[in-house]
Amino acid sequence: MPLSRPGVALIAAVACAAPLPALGQGAYPAKPIRVIIPFAPGSALDVTVRLMGEKFQASTGQPLVLDHKGGAGGIIGNEALAKSPPDGYTLGLTTINMLVINPHLYKDLPYDPLKLTHITQVTVSNHVLAVQSGVPAASLADFVAWVKKNPGKVSIATNGAGTTPHLLAVLLNQNTGTDVVPVHYKGAGEAMKDFLGGHVQAIFNSPLSIMAQVRAGRVRPLAIARAQRAEVLPEVPTFTELGYPNMTVDIWTGYIAPPGTPRPIVDRLYAEFSRIMKAPDFLERMNKDGYAIVGSTPAEMTQMVQRELKRWEAVVKASGWKVQ
Repeated sequence: MPLSRPGVALIAAVACAAPLPALGQGAYPAKPIRVIIPFAPGSALDVTVRLMGEKFQASTGQPLVLDHKGGAGGIIGNEALAKSPPDGYTLGLTTINMLVINPHLYKDLPYDPLKLTHITQVTVSNHVLAVQSGVPAASLADFVAWVKKNPGKVSIATNGAGTTPHLLAVLLNQNTGTDVVPVHYKGAGEAMKDFLGGHVQAIFNSPLSIMAQVRAGRVRPLAIARAQRAEVLPEVPTFTELGYPNMTVDIWTGYIAPPGTPRPIVDRLYAEFSRIMKAPDFLERMNKDGYAIVGSTPAEMTQMVQRELKRWEAVVKASGWKVQ
């Protein structure tokens, strides 16, 4: 006997609705989730994934497995992510450089930052402008005046051309009217080594990276590129306090997935990550390492990426640096 019209409608509704409750009830994830890190092993991103992975596995029964694909300024890792199946089993933990700076540095970037699936912004950190103890500047105002009296003679170490410290140096010159000369190194370690060795007069680096040298009197912090003062260096004023609000720069990380990842999977991942990022022990550990936790929604992360893309386009152009 043919089914009545209400019966047909009921079966169709159940069939259409079945996959979504399955995701919400724990069918996903059913196996380990690979997290691509666009750096070599040993970066701060490793710590973030491991800490979150412990709680993620306790809740879902599945681990977050690190997959390091470093090189080419993060392009290799993000390209691998963009070409992965959008099934929720390959994610990436990426950074500001990969999503909003590289698009203005590289002509043929093999991924579109706005087509990647945004899940949540995780951490924010900031850099401090510091000088050697021998530099005759007790404040940012002193430093600006000193640089202007010595045009073209004051240098600042960066982690490499196109990196955040390089672009912070560009912003510094734009906002203060100085001409500090960026000197590019192959990574933060080499930059810090030459700075401490007296080969360059200034540097932008994280509060934790310079804190020991500050306490030892070898380094003098002048200002932090942060909306509020940092807990680890509370005596250091923000650039905003000193009259330079455009110097506030958040160095952020965020989880992303391949283009086209289904919304129910994104929602499940966001729910898990959001819960983890609110855990007191996770917050305490990340704060000790100098990170603030964001935990934005997927839509909020997309809006942030759109804003940041517009901001950094002008800064990269002003730097004069373009990688073909």
